[in-house]
Amino acid sequence: MRKNMIKATAFLLLAALLLARLNGIFRLKRADGIRPMEIFYEQEKNSIDVIFYGSSHVYSDINPAVLWREKGIASFDLAGTLQPMWNTYYYMKESLKYQRPKVMVVELVRAIEEREYIEEARVMTNTFGMRLSREKYEAIQVSTPDNKLAYLLGYPAYHSRYTELSREDFGSYKDTAEGEAYKGFYPLFDTKEFEELTDISGITDSRELAPKTEEYLQKIIELAREEEIPLVFMVSPYQIDITEEQRFFNRCGEIAKENGVPFLDFNRMYEELGLDPGEDMAEASHLNHRGSTKLSAWLANWLQEKYELPDRRGEIAYESWGQNALRWEQLCANQDLREETGWYDFLEKLTGNPNYTYVISLNGEYDSREQPVLEVLPDMGIPLEIVEQGGIWIHASQEEKSFPGQMDMQCHMEFEGSDLLVRRNQSGVQMIFDGKNYFKVENGLNVLVYDELNQELVIAAGFDAGQGYACVW
Repeated sequence: MRKNMIKATAFLLLAALLLARLNGIFRLKRADGIRPMEIFYEQEKNSIDVIFYGSSHVYSDINPAVLWREKGIASFDLAGTLQPMWNTYYYMKESLKYQRPKVMVVELVRAIEEREYIEEARVMTNTFGMRLSREKYEAIQVSTPDNKLAYLLGYPAYHSRYTELSREDFGSYKDTAEGEAYKGFYPLFDTKEFEELTDISGITDSRELAPKTEEYLQKIIELAREEEIPLVFMVSPYQIDITEEQRFFNRCGEIAKENGVPFLDFNRMYEELGLDPGEDMAEASHLNHRGSTKLSAWLANWLQEKYELPDRRGEIAYESWGQNALRWEQLCANQDLREETGWYDFLEKLTGNPNYTYVISLNGEYDSREQPVLEVLPDMGIPLEIVEQGGIWIHASQEEKSFPGQMDMQCHMEFEGSDLLVRRNQSGVQMIFDGKNYFKVENGLNVLVYDELNQELVIAAGFDAGQGYACVW
């Protein structure tokens, strides 16, 4: 009898370990909700001073790196796509088991939600990152009318992912360039131009929230009151259907006023933020990296002034926030390089950045004699033999390699999860990154740039000598 019990216990233990391992491999690894929550658990206990909660308007519009750069505020974005108020409430409850923030900020764009339940994909996004707990169980209970066990166990909901597994599924976020320095932000680098931002100054009436949405908005207020943590409500600026949705936000403002909660409606504060409709929107619903920087800088100053938050810069325990800020600054430099089409400014930005590995190849008739390319290149560190003979120059933080002239050559470089092969033979020059050839122009300058800090291919571009060194992507 005893042996049978031991065997049964051992079997159950092995089954549990196997299920845990399968869950680790097959679980969804998404930046919108799941990954932020998983990395949140790895933050040092009681180290976060401000937590932002809500939907994608948090993780794409509010940048902890900017709050750190501006005021040394240790903040974190804990949010998920289309997150309804009930999931925000349980994210808050879960987070308070590990952190004691000085301020909690809730973004309210999903206060417009009128459904009792949202689609399956969003239930997964907003619950799968949570550890097994009472809070996770209750979050699932209020999020879906059925399949609750599948969501709770995890594996039954995504067992079909075996056809789409990649190398990343077998690793850990700790193995990525960001690791624990990630603070929940997901930047958008696209730009959609608008002639103007929606004027909602004339919309002063309000519209009742859906009963379930208002119930959980009140629960959020009660939770903050019980925990004695200052609460702030905000609405991030956007364009989609804002005229009608503004009436919901006006009701949120009324609820906030009734409960003494500060309410920041940024759709009424475009000028104060300095938003440019032609430069600062990724699309109608979200700010891009420029717009998010403006909003985040404003929040940094407002939060520090109102709540006297500590400046953590220089504290050893907060090094990861400094690392996050450095990575963000490099991402901005990468985007600046992608948007540059002039050969001189492009090369100046490239060669002046210590985080780049890059390949410069001078091919064919690379000197049109129309612009001072040959005079400028040596000043930017390109070897004179390459400038005079043509050839390939490879610059990395650890080494530099020069291959002048047109003789056959081959150079292979390995990065974290990627590889680069540069070769020249009778077929010409190839610059192959992860199996794709990025060679652009036969006559002129070919450039490939890799960011060592963020471990990503930044850009491959050519400057065509026959076309006045016009940029070719």
